[in-house]
Amino acid sequence: MGASLNPEQRAAVEHGDGPLLVLAGAGTGKTRVLVHRIARLVERGVAPWEILAVTFTNKAAGEMRHRLGELLGEQVVYRMWIGTFHATCARLLRRYGEAIGLPRDFLIFDDDDQQRTVTALLKAEGMADQIGARTLLSRFDHCKNRGIDPAKFASGTYVDDVAMVIYPKYQAQLAREKAVDFGDIILKVLELGRHPEVGPRLRTMFRHVLVDEFQDTNLVQYELVRMLAEGTRNLTVVGDDDQSIYAWRGAEPRNLLDFDRDFPDVVEVKLEQNYRSTSTILDAANAVIAKNFDRRGKALWTEEGGGDPIAYYPAGDDRGEADWVARTLRELVDDGACSPGDACILYRTNAQSRELEVQLKRYRFEPRVVGATAFFDRKEVKDVIAYLRLIANADADSALERVINVPPRGIGDATVDKLRAHARARGEGLLAAVRDVVSGGSSLGPGPRKKLAAFLPILDGLGDVAAGGASLAELVIQVVERSGYRAYLEGEDDGNDRMGNLAQLVNVASDFDEETKGEGSLAELLERIALTGAADDKDGRGETITMMTIHMAKGLEFEIVFLCGLEDGLFPSLRPRDGIDEHAAVEEERRLAYVALTRARRRLFLSHARLRRVWGDVKQQVPSRFLDDIPAACFATPPRSLRAAAAAAPPRPRPAPAGKPRRPAWDEHDQRSYDDDLPTFDVDADLRNDDGDRGGRFAPGATVRHAAFGPGRVVATSGDGWQQRVVVEFASVGAKTVDARWLQPG
Repeated sequence: MGASLNPEQRAAVEHGDGPLLVLAGAGTGKTRVLVHRIARLVERGVAPWEILAVTFTNKAAGEMRHRLGELLGEQVVYRMWIGTFHATCARLLRRYGEAIGLPRDFLIFDDDDQQRTVTALLKAEGMADQIGARTLLSRFDHCKNRGIDPAKFASGTYVDDVAMVIYPKYQAQLAREKAVDFGDIILKVLELGRHPEVGPRLRTMFRHVLVDEFQDTNLVQYELVRMLAEGTRNLTVVGDDDQSIYAWRGAEPRNLLDFDRDFPDVVEVKLEQNYRSTSTILDAANAVIAKNFDRRGKALWTEEGGGDPIAYYPAGDDRGEADWVARTLRELVDDGACSPGDACILYRTNAQSRELEVQLKRYRFEPRVVGATAFFDRKEVKDVIAYLRLIANADADSALERVINVPPRGIGDATVDKLRAHARARGEGLLAAVRDVVSGGSSLGPGPRKKLAAFLPILDGLGDVAAGGASLAELVIQVVERSGYRAYLEGEDDGNDRMGNLAQLVNVASDFDEETKGEGSLAELLERIALTGAADDKDGRGETITMMTIHMAKGLEFEIVFLCGLEDGLFPSLRPRDGIDEHAAVEEERRLAYVALTRARRRLFLSHARLRRVWGDVKQQVPSRFLDDIPAACFATPPRSLRAAAAAAPPRPRPAPAGKPRRPAWDEHDQRSYDDDLPTFDVDADLRNDDGDRGGRFAPGATVRHAAFGPGRVVATSGDGWQQRVVVEFASVGAKTVDARWLQPG
């Protein structure tokens, strides 16, 4: 075992007890090291159930199990603890949660459940017109990831006042429904760690704790792994500070950078030999990331040859850029240099995808945009899951609110409002309120009462199916049939496609039945579904062109990568970010560029546009500072000083080619013009080219209107004149930071 490991990999695998930090650059075989280290621990006599390996995605956990199964056998791996942070904590809570008052059959609220609950609470408190549920939930999540009580967090805005009212009620509603949200899952295990009986057991439960992608951990996750490894101090963390790109969702790079502060006796191993990319691509990536100051130094290298030079294309506008990408791909595929599944197009923001899709289809490609609605987020799937949640837990009010009129059965919002009021008055759940109303326990009119009376037998019948020992797959089928969902979809234009999604949900349940040999509970199936993230469905290749944001591409690799939109203000984004200073923000953008460049194995294509449509205006763009960082020797034709070229006049307009697409020279600087048909993109551009003085008019509390987001209320402002930035709470999309020039008084 491990005969093909390089010296640094072997040093990490053979490390004995005590803390270990493995700095693993992109493509250096970190998963191989983790798998072989775990196998080596078992060889040395560590029991499988004494090993905990934590990952960030179910896909990564599955890959680890598969590789270990090949080395040790599935029966050995089955007894290990391998899973995501949330799956691991949910498993611990099922086992020990009753010690802190959490029942074994607790449910996990997904994003939709949380939003429905907070929306209902805001409405009950008369605050629905003051703030959006998304804004509050973002605040709750921000605080929970840092171990802060959201009701006590003070940032100086009126959001704090609302949070102080809503958060305790939100947590009380979760408790009443025997539920937790994602942030609570880890916090509850930390609470278990403080329990006088369970805490010592958790601290000595695992002889070895191993954490993958450690640079992505937040403060609470770090506290968790420290607690679980406290008894033995056998903590192995694997990560790359140069790939820490999730500060916006709570990741704390200092967990890795300062690891030796908490573990001064740590052994550090650097993995720098890359097995993925050519030396040309690595030279470019190393040069870009070397400009960051706050990092542990390392440089990727490979034994492979230099490889093809990087192709660079300064397009005239965003349409010309998209056309160049599609033309180049068509040439590569037609010449047999690659198949469509070998290529990926990366961009900084989702808004860039539209024009790329249009041009790819023009060149006979079928683009696959990763990040579109995930399977478990599709309406019909979420509706049926809500029925299942209600079957599993009669107190799941948010699930009842979702399905009480789905499919439509004439039960309107006014009736639901009265049910809420009745439930609050009696201190009971909504389903209990429905039963009480149907039996004549309220002044609700005969029409609504009759409709509610017709709804109850559906739920009771499904409860009987579940109690009667039906398989979970059969239960899903019965939900679709008895609820009337099948008949409802038969009358819809897209009914066949949506029924196909529900058929897939039956397959999910059937697979779970088979995996658990029919012994898995409905609560466990719902937990599996709740913990399945969109990131686990991001690596389908097929014979299509894959498109995704750089954030979605982390952990993936492709033979050929196109990186588009390399413009200051777009990439790097220059948008102000709450809680992150400008220096830290640019360093994270540089790490994002490093991730993007190192996704490529053989070929790398870089592009930007001199003109880009932003909110209906055409803006002259400045080439990204990251392009200047790449050595000229990496390019086929070294570009002239890019930032100096930004002062040059816009390119001479010329019409787009007609007829058969011409074959491009990849280093040809073909400048295309913009026209009135260019689409409007929502990008994080710095609108610095508008010399008008339309800002400075908005104060907190003022009502405003935005062309795309509609009406909203000003929360805070920064800057003045044409540089004024305004934080607005929009009724449609929650809080957004926008340029004052795009707002009109309400």
